[in-house]
Amino acid sequence: LQYIQRFTLLCLSTMTTTRPRKNLLLLSVVALALLSTTPLLTYAQDAATADIVEDDVTDLGDVIGDAMGDITEGLDEEVVDLDDAAAAASVEESSESEEAATVDDAAATADETTTTAESTAEATAEFKTDEQTQAEEEEATPPPAQTGPFIDLFGEVLLSLEMVDETHAQVHQHYTNEVLSGKKVVGLYFSADWCGPCRQFTPDLVNFYDKMNARRGKKDEFEIIWVSRCRDVDSFGQYFTHMKWLALPPQEAMGQRGQYLGEKFKVKSIPTLVLLDEIGNVITLDGRNKIPMDKAGVGFPWRSPMSVLVSTLFPRSFRLLVKSQIAGVLEKAKAVLGGAARGGAAAR
Repeated sequence: LQYIQRFTLLCLSTMTTTRPRKNLLLLSVVALALLSTTPLLTYAQDAATADIVEDDVTDLGDVIGDAMGDITEGLDEEVVDLDDAAAAASVEESSESEEAATVDDAAATADETTTTAESTAEATAEFKTDEQTQAEEEEATPPPAQTGPFIDLFGEVLLSLEMVDETHAQVHQHYTNEVLSGKKVVGLYFSADWCGPCRQFTPDLVNFYDKMNARRGKKDEFEIIWVSRCRDVDSFGQYFTHMKWLALPPQEAMGQRGQYLGEKFKVKSIPTLVLLDEIGNVITLDGRNKIPMDKAGVGFPWRSPMSVLVSTLFPRSFRLLVKSQIAGVLEKAKAVLGGAARGGAAAR
């Protein structure tokens, strides 16, 4: 191509205006050269372009292959990394789930504990409230006013004992008039745990007590009140477990009231069983010896003929009124006699 360009320039430079034929010939040669060189140039350009394109294609294939390899490796690495990441994420999710479950379990346990604590607190509060209410009611409710011959003899409260099991017992308090209501015969039993004859007689008295209270038409009309001669409260409690009847509180039985009853009913020895009627009059002072002679209780309560006649003719209310009137007269007479005696002593 460079040679053709140089040849064309040379022909053009030799062209003159004085030689028109020579000029035309040179133009023809130049045109022919140009026309003949154009396909060659085109072919050369096409061939060069094809080589370049082929080289480019080859290079591009190599580049694409290398790039695809890199991309594939990258994808593999990314896939591996994604799998690892997914596995790690699964482990983390499992850990989080376990932690969440643990937290939920802990929360549920805490809720249950809180609920149990609240329920226990509420139950305890209710229990304390019930106890406080009961105590308040007991304090707010005054004991009933009690009067009568048995109150004068035994006081306002008597005790009973209930066996819970073979080794435990529970003591109950009773108002005297209520627990003795409806009783036709009331016995006073003077006894102690340290007394041998008492320990022998007590089982016989228990059997007799059960038999008399099981009689047809006279059920539960017989009651006994134990007046303890034990030396301490522990002995009182242990000996009381062998009995089925009532008892004076130990502090009263071993105190002034017990001494007063012993003197009133002329107790010289123990065991002694005194039987009283429904208004506190003495039926017999010798029940201790009556029972062995009449174990079946045919003549029980061994009233005197006069006592039977009085109880038959006069109702209990009338006999009680007469007794209270007589007791009032006797008290006044004692006061008068006591004043006279003190006045005589002062005069001397």
